Amino acid sequence: MRGDPAARLGSASQPYRRSARTSPGPASATMPGPLVLDLIAALVESGAPPQAALRGTGAGLTGLGDPRGEKLLALADLVTDPASGDLKHDDATAALAEALTLAARSGLPPSALVRRAAAEERRRQAAARAAAIHRLEVLLVIPGAVCLLPAFVLLGIVPLVIRLVAG
Repeated sequence: MRGDPAARLGSASQPYRRSARTSPGPASATMPGPLVLDLIAALVESGAPPQAALRGTGAGLTGLGDPRGEKLLALADLVTDPASGDLKHDDATAALAEALTLAARSGLPPSALVRRAAAEERRRQAAARAAAIHRLEVLLVIPGAVCLLPAFVLLGIVPLVIRLVAG
């Protein structure tokens, strides 16, 4: 009469499931984000080679339609064979490539270096957000100054000057 509990649970959670975004928004324009770097570090910490972690993460992001996936796949090829080509690096991709190259050359564990790259990316994004907030503060004050200052002059100062001159 009541039905299968698993079916009820599945149908109850249906409206709350998020659908994967197929078109990346402006938030995914930064390459690769701190969460992606943390995912790569977690895969490396669990025993996956860095190239496999990059390929797995890149394939997953590419399957979701995220352009970061193709960059990670290209970076995996560069980590495997550095002479295979050159990749246009932005800040986060360059930090990831530098961390993996340093780990390969020095024998350091790559997960710690990738986590440090994620922390650097978080700091960079926080600084960019703070700069955007400061720009917004200035942009929000300008309309008030342009509208309220002339109104104050016309309604407060001009009548006072007219009374002083006339009287």
